Amino acid sequence: MMSADRIYRNLGKRIKDLRKSLGLTQDQLAKQAGISRASLANIEGGRQQVLVHHLFALADGLQLESPAQLLIAPQGGGRKRGAAAELPLSGEGLTDKQRQEVLRLMGGVLENNNHGNAGENSGREDR
Repeated sequence: MMSADRIYRNLGKRIKDLRKSLGLTQDQLAKQAGISRASLANIEGGRQQVLVHHLFALADGLQLESPAQLLIAPQGGGRKRGAAAELPLSGEGLTDKQRQEVLRLMGGVLENNNHGNAGENSGREDR
């Protein structure tokens, strides 16, 4: 089984690589995602776990169609395009079955988010 430390290091590297490819500073992306620059630095360094709603905000700030794209290595750049081929972690301990399960779970989160937004957000302000 892959360690949590390795997962967060790889996720942080992916976020950092995407941020740099867009020419964004940590401060700019952090503001877009509603987190502190220090938190983003810790996330990129794999030292801080990421809350699910922050994954959505980071994906939006990185111009991705879905937060699941933070877990996959895109074909041809990955910004505002279709999904991709491999998890960046695939050669480091995830089996094909585990990779498919992660993508299935992320798809379920996205599907529930798209179908449940109308009723879930009533009564509270969105940013």
